[in-house]
Amino acid sequence: MKLIYDHRDAMIHYGVDQVKKALQLKGIYFIEQFEGHGTVLLPENGIIIKKMPTLRNQPSLYENEAFRIYKSGNRIHIEGSDSRGVMYGCMEWAERLGRGEDLQQGEEISRQPALGVRGIKYNLPYVPFDDGDPFVLNTATCMDIEFWRAYIDMLALNRYNCLSLWSEHPFHLMVVSSKFRAANPYSDVQIDRNIRFFRELFRHATSRGIDIYLFTWNIRLTPEVAKGLGLPENVGDYGDMYDELIHRVGLPLNRFRGQSEVIRDYIREMVLQVLLTYPELKGLGTSASEWMDGSGYEREQWIVETYVEAIKQSGRTIPFIHRTNMQSAGKEIKELVQPLFDPKQFYISWKYSNAHCYSHPEPQFEKLWDAWDGIDLTTTQILYTVRNDDVFTHRWGDPDYVRAYVKGMVKPYIKGFYWGSDGYLWGRDFQHIDHGHKTWKYDFERHLLQFQLWGRLAYDPDTDDKTWTYLLEAQYGPQHAPTFLQGLRVASRIIPAVNRLFWIDYDFQWHAESCLSQVSGFKTILDFVDGVPMPGVGVMGINEFARAESEGRLEQGNGVGASNRPAKEQLDEKSGEQPNRQDRRETPVDIVRILDESAQATERLAVQLGTDLGECKGSHAECTWLDLKAYAAMGHYYRCKFSAALELSRYRHNGDKAHKEQAVVLLEEACGHWERLGFFWSQHNKPYFMARVKRTFGYTYYAEDVRSDVELARQFE
Repeated sequence: MKLIYDHRDAMIHYGVDQVKKALQLKGIYFIEQFEGHGTVLLPENGIIIKKMPTLRNQPSLYENEAFRIYKSGNRIHIEGSDSRGVMYGCMEWAERLGRGEDLQQGEEISRQPALGVRGIKYNLPYVPFDDGDPFVLNTATCMDIEFWRAYIDMLALNRYNCLSLWSEHPFHLMVVSSKFRAANPYSDVQIDRNIRFFRELFRHATSRGIDIYLFTWNIRLTPEVAKGLGLPENVGDYGDMYDELIHRVGLPLNRFRGQSEVIRDYIREMVLQVLLTYPELKGLGTSASEWMDGSGYEREQWIVETYVEAIKQSGRTIPFIHRTNMQSAGKEIKELVQPLFDPKQFYISWKYSNAHCYSHPEPQFEKLWDAWDGIDLTTTQILYTVRNDDVFTHRWGDPDYVRAYVKGMVKPYIKGFYWGSDGYLWGRDFQHIDHGHKTWKYDFERHLLQFQLWGRLAYDPDTDDKTWTYLLEAQYGPQHAPTFLQGLRVASRIIPAVNRLFWIDYDFQWHAESCLSQVSGFKTILDFVDGVPMPGVGVMGINEFARAESEGRLEQGNGVGASNRPAKEQLDEKSGEQPNRQDRRETPVDIVRILDESAQATERLAVQLGTDLGECKGSHAECTWLDLKAYAAMGHYYRCKFSAALELSRYRHNGDKAHKEQAVVLLEEACGHWERLGFFWSQHNKPYFMARVKRTFGYTYYAEDVRSDVELARQFE
């Protein structure tokens, strides 16, 4: 068999590498022939891989990043109009070879991306957004090119095309300027070493079709930088981020930073040097919110005089992403910043699910919060920030949920998304015990299915289970992969159900996997009694349900099945409010049923896997098996806690002490489930200090808090 392709194209070359590996595993002999080395004669038997040229004044044969695979005689043709599309076509064919699939004469495979930007949000551990073990324990990892090669290769294989790197102040590590040499604490040797590292990182990403964007929060300094600028060191000292919300606007230091000419000049120079030093850098992103003060116009003008001016001085035409965190996307952005860019080079970024993407696949915050008031969506490109600040320890993987989520994002004005966390980064796996069944090094390897789902379904939302089963065979083997997929699917319904009924907007306020909050620590039964549901998606809260029940306003069957309805159908078209129709809403009873059914199904599959695996447990199989057992206990715990909260709310409304007594019984049962959750977690994990929640993660640490819920219920009035 002949393999014909352009070896000078790095992306196509990487795609062909996947085809070659698949052929070798099948024992198929092949020889390579490169385009540009003499006349290329089409072989009788071979794979012809080609980027189709676009003729002048003619449309491309294929959409951007699309591919087509077809058969002609004994030849397979893989085509696309750009390198990414051809690379993805090669990857698709390599997987089909691995599954033993072929094409019939006249049959073809055509794919094009559902979302143009399919990205990752990666918070870097140097000058990170917050402190904590995820950042402290990954500082060396994120300055190791071997990690980035492995990570970027994984992203490319899963159809991502964007890696956004977030740091509050990356400049001292990435560039140096003679104008502000004293503001960089590193030696010339170290600066040179850092620049070579980042150049290699960016080059590798480019060779894999991954666009790199650099994000900052805008004006953050460090004490060393402040001193080098001739300013007091405390100008770069931001203290405890959430000590009296110090990063919010209104503090004198924030206003000083925004008005300081030397700081303004420094930021502009650093951004300029980044753009000149790294031509592979695709674009920049920032916001006019945290660490800033003043009116919206003052803050946007600062962005114009620093970031936008630096782009202009660089002579480069690059995309610019303006985040809307803690501000609207209204007239200041529209009037001051947006007109300075080609419409195709300007994006507004919006937190689609706030901090909880694992909640409901069609969040309604855009509508509820009038996100695009004053914005012309026919001329404005929007990117979603998709935040997973819910699940950092146990594997997550529900293809149905991600598919529905992606399809919900496909709108005319949405150009794509990037997903990730503010409080975690998937670098070195520091949570897992470094012995026993651990055979991997990096966290993304442990959580690989989650990455595969978001990238591949954003490219092709109709990707079906045979793909996921095939991909899981590498970790679990062909015999057990389907069972593990089903186990992860049902287990992964637990966290979204919890978040829909107990909703708090921000990641530091609520982490469902641990039942912890920075603000109040362990969330007690009293918190759950007074909790509110996720807004806008047709979920009835515990108190509202108990009140309607006591007043006789609930009819048999009302509220069942709402979770299967699109959220947009559960909103009043004019007001955006939930309609006053009980039969169209998901109730606490529905949530409890989901938790019960998911926990029981997960439990059954874990038992089945335990029997099927027998003594052959090890590596990912044993680790995921323990995750599933933990998920089952977690689902039962939250089932009991929500049920107890509902009983206490019923007692509050009708005074029947039997409800209070039943709540006590449920919370006593919850103690046993929490104990089992802690046991399964402790079999293969270590505690760690969480970045955003500011608590130690580890279920056994909070057993006393869980037991205290019982007494709180007894005393409830």
